Amino acid sequence: MLCETIGTRPTGSVNNKAAVEYAFDVFRKCGLQVRKQEFDCIDWINSGAALLVDSRDIPVEPAEYSLPCDVAAEFICIDTVDVLRKSELSGKIAVLHGDLCKEPLMPKSFEFYNPDEHKQIIALLEEKNPIAIITAVSGKEHIIQDGDFSIPCAVVRSDMLDFFSHSSDGRAKLTISTGRIPTKPHNVIATYGAKKDKVCFSAHIDTKPTTPGALDNASGVSALLAFAESLSGKHYPFQIEFVLFNGEDYYSTPGEMAFMSGLSTDYILAVNLDGIGLKNSTTSISFYSCSKYIEKRIMERVEKTTGIERIEPWPMGDHMIFATFGIPTIAITASDIFGLIDTVLHSSDDNTGNIDIDVLNNAVRFLSCCVNGWEHETDAFYLP
Repeated sequence: MLCETIGTRPTGSVNNKAAVEYAFDVFRKCGLQVRKQEFDCIDWINSGAALLVDSRDIPVEPAEYSLPCDVAAEFICIDTVDVLRKSELSGKIAVLHGDLCKEPLMPKSFEFYNPDEHKQIIALLEEKNPIAIITAVSGKEHIIQDGDFSIPCAVVRSDMLDFFSHSSDGRAKLTISTGRIPTKPHNVIATYGAKKDKVCFSAHIDTKPTTPGALDNASGVSALLAFAESLSGKHYPFQIEFVLFNGEDYYSTPGEMAFMSGLSTDYILAVNLDGIGLKNSTTSISFYSCSKYIEKRIMERVEKTTGIERIEPWPMGDHMIFATFGIPTIAITASDIFGLIDTVLHSSDDNTGNIDIDVLNNAVRFLSCCVNGWEHETDAFYLP
């Protein structure tokens, strides 16, 4: 349903809203109390881009969340911060490559991680104020993906740089056909039981604009919906909460920020799912801010479950929302997912062909194990 019927689910889009309604309805039919948490964002409309250098068409695409433009101007190729600092870019197109394009630059309003080097590059670009930016990349990730950035930005493959360096007149014509539309999407929050203490299970429901997002993260959402269907008639000494975050793949994580603004102190455990169900891969678990006793009890369940293994912590994903506040947290993903970051994830290749339903079902059964058997030991969730 999420990947093939609904499809790509960028935050705030029509498809994203359809996915939210679908998940909301499944939770409601399971008998859970369900609500939506509204926040502001933009729905980014992408109608493509065009680039001419020496009257030659160069393959180009808009950078995610870019403003539109239609400009013809001199271009300057820039490969380092030092060259950027010395360049005069007013009224010109800046073509960034080399060291400036070695990794995606963190958006200005991204709260969780923003290196000084990234801030310096963005500040220099805003100070120099070119009429447009073209980034030359070797991989699939865009260098600038920021709806708060006010300079139009496009992306070309790094092997296109020769057309710029060998240009006869050093000029280019760039058209970016995009739009930013304010909208109000939602997180989905569902609860089972009415106890004060909470055990939270979370996954993000959104995707990048060009991917059906099977691993990232329809599989995680599907596992939580299946888990919710299994709860009827069961009793726990804590409330089970499901949170479907909306915005993990959006430049400023607005759904996560909205959730954090009212984060409860009643959580005794949080479990986040992202990238599970991968074919030919085990499912991995890692621990954050957990007491040794929690780790021991959960690992007892791991050792009894085929296809689940422990890995080292990894500081990327929505599990860090809880871990940052000292809430005992578990992250569940596919052990081999990290090898797909630069090739499959965030692309059209992240489709249902990558999913093994048996592996996914096994992960759902493990979720049940995580909350069963604590009826007389809820204090075990607390840090000493």
